[in-house]
Amino acid sequence: MAGVSASAQSLAFTNVRIVDGNGRAPVEHGTIVIEGRKIVAVGPTSNISIPHGARTIDEGGRTALPGLADMHVHLTGGWDGVSADMLGYHRYMNALLYAGVTTVLDTGNVESYVLQLRAETAAGRLLGPRIYCVGPLVDGPDPFWPELSRAIVSQDQIPGVVQQLAAEKVDLIKLYAGLSDLEVQAISNEAKKYKLRTILDAHSRNGSTDLMQEGIAGYAHLPTHKLSDEAIDTARANHVFFISTLSVIEAFSRRRFKDLSFLDHSLIVDTTPSFALNGLRKLGNEEVNKHSLAALLDGESNVKRLMNAGILIAAGTDAPYPGDFQGEGIHRELELFVESGLTPLQAITIATKNAAAIVNAETEWGTLEPGKIADILIVDGKPDQNISDTRNIVAVIKEGTVLDRNKLKLDPDTDPGYRPVGGMDAPGTE
Repeated sequence: MAGVSASAQSLAFTNVRIVDGNGRAPVEHGTIVIEGRKIVAVGPTSNISIPHGARTIDEGGRTALPGLADMHVHLTGGWDGVSADMLGYHRYMNALLYAGVTTVLDTGNVESYVLQLRAETAAGRLLGPRIYCVGPLVDGPDPFWPELSRAIVSQDQIPGVVQQLAAEKVDLIKLYAGLSDLEVQAISNEAKKYKLRTILDAHSRNGSTDLMQEGIAGYAHLPTHKLSDEAIDTARANHVFFISTLSVIEAFSRRRFKDLSFLDHSLIVDTTPSFALNGLRKLGNEEVNKHSLAALLDGESNVKRLMNAGILIAAGTDAPYPGDFQGEGIHRELELFVESGLTPLQAITIATKNAAAIVNAETEWGTLEPGKIADILIVDGKPDQNISDTRNIVAVIKEGTVLDRNKLKLDPDTDPGYRPVGGMDAPGTE
């Protein structure tokens, strides 16, 4: 028997199916014991002793899995993907937690803004998921997203830029499409001096074998063209990882908007302001973009082939964009993984264990194992068999605390109604 000492903070979930994030078959009759922020025991009920005085919750055969991680978000974006919504942070932080997303990687933001969000959530003064961040995008002399970027106009800038980002303790450095190959290499090499790694969004060159050999750790997006066998071999040889972002490719295709009933799902309607929902419903009249749909199918093909090759993939959405939501988007990403030919267990691993791996946090979170942080999602159903059951959320536990999901819902009576700036919500637009 694996016993643990009694504690006033002990919490035990009993009669629960356990999907631990490692890809193994579920434990059908399990128990999870939490003490403070950490899991102290997990496994078949017959192997677990519950501390005297622990609070016990009978889950009635529901399924527990690790809290989900979205490793490509932008925590300043408006619902349309192009506007800014810096005052609306409560909405999207709550939306992420409501959907069981307990960890995110912000992959490009206003530098001081995201650093403050990260610091305040880490300190417990702001309720939200655990935040990893890259700070700003590092781009060429004419940045694609100027307000979110550091522009490199000379290689002489590189040591100073990297030194400052290292001092700010960014978790990765994100390189953008306007940089030359030599600059990608120079920044990646400079970053290694500070034990920092780089990820890259090279737009149409994502998946390029040349760029894989310039010192990057990974690509911020899956390529939207079919990867060659040479590219897959090069990625494996150079230990290059990929962040998936199939959801945003589907969003650009407008495929989801052929049937607007998806907007009625609780993960969306409970967390999205009415002005955004009204704008989204107008998109139901748009035709499917066949080019983007073909790109989605190529991206899905890449997922399957990369997984079969043993290359690390982590789940990310690039939310928010129309049809690609903070929170709900990761559940759509899981469904697209299964559409790609992966098993539900593989999909869950990509959004839990693999996510922790790309930020070197495998020993801290990402699986349901003793010693790991107690980020747990309890759902009705069997998501290891039907991936959409991840949506049937009963409880979200973040760092050992059971969250009150009702308080995470958007309340129109108390929401201040902040509107994004620019984009589809700009003055004079419909």
